[in-house]
Amino acid sequence: MSTINDLAKRITDANEAYRNGTPIMSDAAYDALEDQLRALDPTNTHFKTIGAAPLAGGGWPKAAHAIPMGSLKKCQFDPSVGDGHEELRAWWPKQAVAITHKLDGISIDLVYRNRKLVQAITRGDGSEGEDITRNVMLMEGAVRQLPPSAPDDVNVRGEIVCRRSNFKQHFPGESNPRNTAAGTAKRQSNYEKAKYLTVVAYQYLPDGVPLVKKAAEITTLANMGFVVPPWYTATTVDEVISIFESYVAGKRDSLDWEIDGLVVDINDRDAREAMGETDMRPNGARALKFPHAQKPTFLRDIRWQVGKSGRLTPVADFDTVNLAGANVSKASLHNIDYIDTLAAGVKQKFLTIGDEIMVARRNDVIPYVEEVLHSNEGPGATIFETPTVCPDCGTAVHRDGAYLVCPNGETCPAQISGAIKRWVEKIGVKHFGGALIDLLCDTGKVERIADLYKLDPNEVAALEFPDCRKVGGVADKAFRNLHAATTMPLHVFIGSLGIPFVGRTTAKTLVDGGLDSLNAMSKARIATVAKIPGIGQSTAEAFCDGFWDLLDKGTITSLLTHITIAAQATGAFSGKSVCMTGFRDATMVTAIEAQGGTVKGSVSKGLDILVAKDHTSTSGKAEKARQYGTEVISIDEMWNRLGGKP
Repeated sequence: MSTINDLAKRITDANEAYRNGTPIMSDAAYDALEDQLRALDPTNTHFKTIGAAPLAGGGWPKAAHAIPMGSLKKCQFDPSVGDGHEELRAWWPKQAVAITHKLDGISIDLVYRNRKLVQAITRGDGSEGEDITRNVMLMEGAVRQLPPSAPDDVNVRGEIVCRRSNFKQHFPGESNPRNTAAGTAKRQSNYEKAKYLTVVAYQYLPDGVPLVKKAAEITTLANMGFVVPPWYTATTVDEVISIFESYVAGKRDSLDWEIDGLVVDINDRDAREAMGETDMRPNGARALKFPHAQKPTFLRDIRWQVGKSGRLTPVADFDTVNLAGANVSKASLHNIDYIDTLAAGVKQKFLTIGDEIMVARRNDVIPYVEEVLHSNEGPGATIFETPTVCPDCGTAVHRDGAYLVCPNGETCPAQISGAIKRWVEKIGVKHFGGALIDLLCDTGKVERIADLYKLDPNEVAALEFPDCRKVGGVADKAFRNLHAATTMPLHVFIGSLGIPFVGRTTAKTLVDGGLDSLNAMSKARIATVAKIPGIGQSTAEAFCDGFWDLLDKGTITSLLTHITIAAQATGAFSGKSVCMTGFRDATMVTAIEAQGGTVKGSVSKGLDILVAKDHTSTSGKAEKARQYGTEVISIDEMWNRLGGKP
């Protein structure tokens, strides 16, 4: 039972910290721990509790709820089982339901006597909370006086949230809107910032009794002047799933407040109440939690990979987990500082074999180790130590800020191969796959990028891969493509060399900023480069150091015997910047640059055009562009302005 008791204590501690505005773990980590406890002990007393009792000595007076303030049972979306909605289907009551947002903030009970707001009490443990009326009175949505048509005694349940727009403007540097809402709502001093929070109402209880229809409660609250969430009605489980999936697909991201799911209530009060409740949780309602795309697993190894620039990147190997429909077993740990941060999160100095970690797929794509849930450090534990030599060439590494770096440059096998792979990828050469480049490096055919242009395709065709396959006809295709791409703009040339922080977009910014020739670049100094708009000190240092290093090694000079730098492009898009969202089209990028334009990777002030897969989209990037006055156009319109698709 010690495992169950320890797990229950970790959950209780996390719940108390979360409810009192000082969270110690992510929502995904908390849900994962609850799922573990439920599997081990489904009747554990933890599942009978509501919220968390107010902290002793918290500073706010305690107040009892005249009407107990319960919670909701959840239906977790799980893409690894069926269509992910098995829990919802198992619960489905086969009658009309009302659907609203599951707001991610701090629950509040507004108490009206003689239609006047007299008290605002946090949920606490469901029976007793904290009276934070003073602060709530400052918040948007806290209606002070109900209309004459309302009963004398009313309770309104809601959630205190921090709108994303207010969070960005008034709470710079804070971690997230949810924590800001919890912390600011309970401020004892400097509480004036509570005016930037919002009470979103979702339950109307005249004389302590809900209205006959749940949907009517929302409309009644809206008519009284309360801020309410959008609401829907549905009669089939498939309708609910469709609404849920529309939020997952993008509607959630377009909201001005954060939600972590949807709430589904049986619309008819009598039918809902007939289902009763369990542990202060109504059986006639469910919280549909959005997918975290995060799961716990166990760390098994840390491998150090050498990148194109000589930086060593730690990669975590862990027990395979299925995230958002994909099996994931490894993720980058980025650098030494990030490893230290993960270890510090569980008050340890090192990561060890067997550490329990939380792994995510950010944006449903990139594997990411979010945190360490439980350290395995102890007597006899195998710790992961920081390497002292390069794993590819054995050269002693040195530390550069948060990174380890191999100084062996072009004589380190990993860096030779990486530099060549980057070059052929960035200049758009097809059929030069990574396996072919590794083979050319391993057999000593190339020692620098320029060596590619000296090779005989017939000799390359005769080479064999480690599995005994000959390179064959792919060599002819690869070299024909290589020699067809020997004329390129200066920014493509510079942006393909692997200079840290300097890709094609940054290189174009440098060229537009006056470094429009190799001669100008060779004479540039860090202070001058840093003044170019959009560059800054760190990028200027990286560019100057990297460029001069490539000059010293002869990399640039040797390439120029095979490459011709084209004159700077001019045309209809000269001086204009363009960004794409929802798609990426290399042909369009080339066409824009050929007419003098610059393609950027993100939306910022000064961007001229955002090309959107759906130009009517309300995604975060599209809305941000509109706020900046950036023109948002469709893909077809962009091709029209470019003179047609080639």
